[in-house]
Amino acid sequence: MRQPDSGFSWFYQRFLNNHITILLLNIFLLLLVLNELMQNAWLLTPIWKFIGIAMPAVVVAGILFYVLDPFVHLMERRLHLRTGLAIAIAMIVTVTVIVLIFLNLIPFLARQTTGAISALPQFSNDMLRNLNRLNQQHHWLSNDNLNDINQRVTTYFSKRGLNLLTGTLSSLGNVVTTVSDWIITLITAPLVLFFMLKDGSRFPHYVSQVVPTAYRDRFVIMLDQMNVKVSSYVRGQLTVALCVLIIFTTGYSIIGLRYALLIGLIAGPLNLIPYFGSAIALVPALIMGVVTSPSMLLGVVIVYLIEWVLETQVLSPLIMGNSLAMHPITIVFVLLAGGKMFGLVGVIFGVPGFAVLKVLATTGFQWYQEYSALYPDVLPPDELEP
Repeated sequence: MRQPDSGFSWFYQRFLNNHITILLLNIFLLLLVLNELMQNAWLLTPIWKFIGIAMPAVVVAGILFYVLDPFVHLMERRLHLRTGLAIAIAMIVTVTVIVLIFLNLIPFLARQTTGAISALPQFSNDMLRNLNRLNQQHHWLSNDNLNDINQRVTTYFSKRGLNLLTGTLSSLGNVVTTVSDWIITLITAPLVLFFMLKDGSRFPHYVSQVVPTAYRDRFVIMLDQMNVKVSSYVRGQLTVALCVLIIFTTGYSIIGLRYALLIGLIAGPLNLIPYFGSAIALVPALIMGVVTSPSMLLGVVIVYLIEWVLETQVLSPLIMGNSLAMHPITIVFVLLAGGKMFGLVGVIFGVPGFAVLKVLATTGFQWYQEYSALYPDVLPPDELEP
């Protein structure tokens, strides 16, 4: 093979000295490193244990940070308070509100939950009675099939309370572990929250010190974009969930649905799951409507339709807007993948997590476009004309 004037072979110039080849080799090396980490997962066990202990407190503190940060800045600007005093006031008010809500709400919810569990046999009898009446009118099932259904439903609901008690006693060790985890979270989350509120604005500067100087500005911009998307999503979702809770509780109370407050308090947190939350929360309301009367069932459907229109046409566009810039189909697939891999936690935090990864991938691809020489129409920032 004839050697060119540069002294390098044709194979080197055409294959090895190629941006795409270098990119593929880097990806291959990254995959090799990840494969080695997977093969030696025991090396990461201490790290995962530390993350498992610290993550609940960080998540709780992060959510409260996005809720309280605007109020802290408002007190600093309008009342001219020092940062530490403004944070202390915000945290004291938050703790007071949470304690008052729990002291007044928990006993009522406990009574409603106990009443609902004890009323399960009566619910089954009402449901079977309605089913018998409909079957006599339309003859959907034979008498043998109907008797079998009656026996199965009655047995299930009559034993449900005992099964709940047995399951609780058998998992007492898990309960103790969960309580201890919650105690650790309650102790550490306020400390983490305080320093988040105090030093949150300086966090990008601290982190950027480990980044090469040439890329610090771009890195800080990327962190700001992540913060804007996550903060908009968290604040918007919490506000919409609170509005949904109020709408469902008010609507169900107006139509006289039993356990309206309990069902509304279930619907509010479930609304944190995009698209599917309200539909899941509709299930207990439909069951209660079926066992009550056809008119009550119609009322439940009407309340749900009113809530759906208000949420999709007024609340979400007004509060959320299009802060994540994600297509609904993308959100659906993110929810399915997050639920499959991480369960309920993946469903709740999958969308903001994907938004963060999207910003990271977009920034990385923009950097690659500018410095890879594969996109001549995209120039590096220092080569752009002023």
